[in-house]
Amino acid sequence: MGHGVAAYAGGNFYAEPAPVLKLRDPGRIWHWGKIWFEKWWLRRWF
Repeated sequence: MGHGVAAYAGGNFYAEPAPVLKLRDPGRIWHWGKIWFEKWWLRRWF
C-alpha cells in the first residue's frame, strides 16, 4: 500500500461456493509484521 502501511487478508480462498475472506484495515502494525515475516523467511531459506 505504501507510506509505511499494509493490509491483511486471510481465509479460505478455495471454499465453495465462494471464498471466505477476512480483511483487516490497513495499518502500520501489518507493515511491520510483513517486514518481520519477510526477514524471517529469507533468513530461514537463503
